[in-house]
Amino acid sequence: MARFLVRRLLQLIPILLGLSILLFLWIRALPGDPARSLLGERATAETVARVRQLYGFDEPIAVQYWEFLKRAVQLDFGNSSRTNKPVTEEMARLFPATIELTTVALAIALVLGIPIGYFAARRYGTFLDSFSITGSLLGVTIPVFFLGYILKFIFAVQLGWLPTSGRQDRRMAAEHPTGFYVLDGVITGNFGAAWDAITHLILPAIALGTIPLAIIARITRASVLDVINEDYVRTAESKGLERSTITRRHVLRNALLPVVTIVGLQLGLLLGGAILTETVFAFPGVGSFLFESIRFRDYATMQGFILVAAFVYVVVNTLVDVSYGFIDPRVRVR
Repeated sequence: MARFLVRRLLQLIPILLGLSILLFLWIRALPGDPARSLLGERATAETVARVRQLYGFDEPIAVQYWEFLKRAVQLDFGNSSRTNKPVTEEMARLFPATIELTTVALAIALVLGIPIGYFAARRYGTFLDSFSITGSLLGVTIPVFFLGYILKFIFAVQLGWLPTSGRQDRRMAAEHPTGFYVLDGVITGNFGAAWDAITHLILPAIALGTIPLAIIARITRASVLDVINEDYVRTAESKGLERSTITRRHVLRNALLPVVTIVGLQLGLLLGGAILTETVFAFPGVGSFLFESIRFRDYATMQGFILVAAFVYVVVNTLVDVSYGFIDPRVRVR
């Protein structure tokens, strides 16, 4: 296990290095001048030249990349050309919001997706099975932004049950020592603020968690269908073991490997920033901030956020690989 972890960590170096090169070149291949995007169309040539010199845009590409790489190793991604604040400071402010939203969205997907997939497989060919297949197809095909607007219209505008945007009511007097609003409300004893933060999470989390839920349900159904036809399951049933024991020890444990893989992939993608969801609900997280950075050609922010998101994605999938050995003892990592 230790050798496996060391090897995977060492593999991160060439992966992140190659990604940084591709990311750096891709961002600079985007149309438009970042200095002119920052200053506006009426900016003079002299002003544009000063801004380009200030942020090093007038240097050769190789020099710009080397400076970026040296700073990135020290977790210094420079200052945002849009807010003029350090990118790491913006990360510390925005990542808690995205992590909070991702956690709730993935929890919804897991709590609903695995049982739906399991019972659909157990009721293969019945109405429940057909309903789960149809629902999962709809969940995958409906655009997130469209679903988000529908949820806002029904539950916020028509029914008035939930807020339409933001992380918390601006009139709410609350302290935020960690940046995780729900946790902050609990640890400071302000349960009203914690509940208000939860209500602001519900609609965007449902919209964000719909696609992972549908995928997890479909993968769980297919995996359980494969497992329940295995000889060891039929043997356990013939021995008269309780249904709950067969489900826990023989079916779910052996069917979870592909599900865990999908969960790891979805978690990495969600943590990267749900741009559409956060934009629709005006949720101040990584996705909405990155969207604005792309609009204004904020190179430092785009490079830093995307590189960190890629690092998180790779680390999450490494942890998924390690978890295989705990879920199924037949799988050994070396």
